[in-house]
Amino acid sequence: MNFLPVFAKMVELFLIVIISYVAARFGVMNRTVKASLSKIILNISLPCTILASVASAKDFPTGPQLAKLLAVSFSSYLVLYILAKITGVILGFKGKQRGAAEFGIMFCNVGFIGYPVTQAIFGNDSLLYTTMFNLPFNLLCYSLGVSMITGGSEKKNNEEKTNYLEKLKSILLTPAMIASIVALIMALAQVKPPVLLGDTFTIVGGITTPGALLVIGAALAEMPVKDMFSNAKAYIYTLISVIITPLIIFATYRPFTADDPLLLGVAVIISAMPVATAGTMLCVEYGGDEKLMAQVTFLTTVISVITIPLLAVLLPS
Repeated sequence: MNFLPVFAKMVELFLIVIISYVAARFGVMNRTVKASLSKIILNISLPCTILASVASAKDFPTGPQLAKLLAVSFSSYLVLYILAKITGVILGFKGKQRGAAEFGIMFCNVGFIGYPVTQAIFGNDSLLYTTMFNLPFNLLCYSLGVSMITGGSEKKNNEEKTNYLEKLKSILLTPAMIASIVALIMALAQVKPPVLLGDTFTIVGGITTPGALLVIGAALAEMPVKDMFSNAKAYIYTLISVIITPLIIFATYRPFTADDPLLLGVAVIISAMPVATAGTMLCVEYGGDEKLMAQVTFLTTVISVITIPLLAVLLPS
């Protein structure tokens, strides 16, 4: 895979982030606009993108291929969990810092930036694969991820624990999660939606890529610039997150995906994504290390413009 075409695509995507960043600095993309746009993406356009991945698929994976896809997507989070624990120890993070660091390694930005990037690199056929990687993300991010951020003591009393469980239940029943399950069922049944519905999903899903990037740019604009470059460990962490981690995923799954280079490619690129923006929001809500999470989110987002095209060059055609 050539570097320049992929790099050009990443620059195009990042320019949208820059536009939104500037707009946010001038008050055009304020918090209200960002929150509303985020809701539209999560509840309308992203589910349509997921369903459109089924409608636009040229060929469905066979039963064994789909089983392998699910096995790789779920087991990759076990690999990432181990790497997250090792990273926290190597860099000497303690307490809340360690929780934020572990979260960032394990949970990459699959939902917002994963779809546009994998589509830009691999084409529409990758959308169904990305959807399958989004399943374990949604299942684990708001359960295990919260436990990481809070150090395993996310709630003190019964009332707070009940609220946490209710929130977890509501997150797992989001339109995006439901759409992912429907897409999985349709793929298993080898069934596509009617053309009229499929075209509608594709049109509405077209909002996802620019909209998600606008949200990311607005979120980055809320982070104090002077704090983004003040932590030396954050730089080392960033290199581990966007270079070493995807290379380990590549080495781990290459022997098992020789017959499906697209699966290997999506697994590697997903693991090379910036830290999930959900991490900062969860740190705010559950008392995690918001500063470190914001630092690594910013740094991994910026450097991934270079590192993702470099990793794409290593992937089989």
